[in-house]
Amino acid sequence: MNCPNCNTWNPEDKEVCWRCQTPLPKPKPPKKKGAMGGFSNWMWILIIVLFAMTILAQCIFMPVGMPQ
Repeated sequence: MNCPNCNTWNPEDKEVCWRCQTPLPKPKPPKKKGAMGGFSNWMWILIIVLFAMTILAQCIFMPVGMPQ
């Protein structure tokens, strides 16, 4: 990473610049994946909508009380 003060390259594990002794910014930790192996919210919404459509289709095509 480069020093914000003198623009000198420093290894990632250093806390201060080796040339000007300016404190270096902490590296940002990588983002964690969501629950269930990275399923995003829109995937859960899609699954719920498809499930609701199958229930609705069963109610339309096989209504209760009709002879089969």
